[in-house]
Amino acid sequence: MGNIELNNDPESLYRYMLRKDKSLIYIGVIAATIVLVMAYLTFFVDDASTLLSRKKAVVPVAEQKTKLLEESSGMDDEQVRRSLVKFVEAYYHDQRKGYFDPPSYFAGITETYYNFHNLTHQRLKDIHWMRMEDMRNYELNWIVSSLDFERENEQLIVTYWTRVSYFKPSKNAQESGDIRNEMIINENGKIISLRELEVKNFTSYVVEDTIDSLIEELPRAETTPIPVSQAVEPAAKYEGKLYDLGTVEGVPEFTGGQRELSRYLATNLKYPAAARQNNVQGKVYVSFVVEKNGDLSGIYVIKGIGGGCDEEAMKVLRNSPAWKPGTVAGKPVRTSYTLPITFRMIN
Repeated sequence: MGNIELNNDPESLYRYMLRKDKSLIYIGVIAATIVLVMAYLTFFVDDASTLLSRKKAVVPVAEQKTKLLEESSGMDDEQVRRSLVKFVEAYYHDQRKGYFDPPSYFAGITETYYNFHNLTHQRLKDIHWMRMEDMRNYELNWIVSSLDFERENEQLIVTYWTRVSYFKPSKNAQESGDIRNEMIINENGKIISLRELEVKNFTSYVVEDTIDSLIEELPRAETTPIPVSQAVEPAAKYEGKLYDLGTVEGVPEFTGGQRELSRYLATNLKYPAAARQNNVQGKVYVSFVVEKNGDLSGIYVIKGIGGGCDEEAMKVLRNSPAWKPGTVAGKPVRTSYTLPITFRMIN
């Protein structure tokens, strides 16, 4: 058999079998490879299942944001600015979603938070939700282009503007304004101070009860006529329960939003000649009801400026297209609304 003589020699017989059947070699190579792979997985990979899945591990937002600025000292100004934008956006994004977890953003003890000092995490959370209790339909938009910062040792001192609006039940008032904030972030990427530096363009007006509400509150046996202002629409209908802005889940709005409302008023509002002649300027506060179908009813002036401006404000609202109605539990409801309409002469 070839060049191999068996002669009952075990070594010769082994060499002969290897030559005739190379499957033993293949099996040995495969076995060695498996052993090497298992050793690699054991010593260098924490979770072997991640190697077999294309899906990336999901990292909670709260764990990402604090790492953005941990080594800011090694970044140039543009890198720090980009990281700050992400950090602030994540912070307000979580608040808009109803998520507020101080340890994710704040240091163990926070020096200042809306003029409160040396707060623990739990106290910080308590004060936050206490503030929000008196701010219904809270809306906040932070102005990215206003962000500025400076380095102080290992800390970042950040300033930026936010625009807020909300309904305050304790005052029965709709409030809005522009707020300049200061946020100080330490070397570990944690907020150690957050406070309001300046407030501009602040407005607060009381949301008066409409005629609808007054009628509903009268006793059933009351027969005395209600004195009604001549400014109230005579065709106003009082059907169904009336909600105010503080009790609805979805706030009524002009179709297309605030921008379209401003465009509608600018196009259709006429400055009365008498007001021009007498230099009458200011805001006319008009109250009305947004019906379930979006129509406006019960239009009347809460606070006027005269000179024909009050009548013009009511006229433009009577001719308004249908609004998007307020909602409760996803269903449209009748909602009272107060709108300030500004009359200003531009030279």
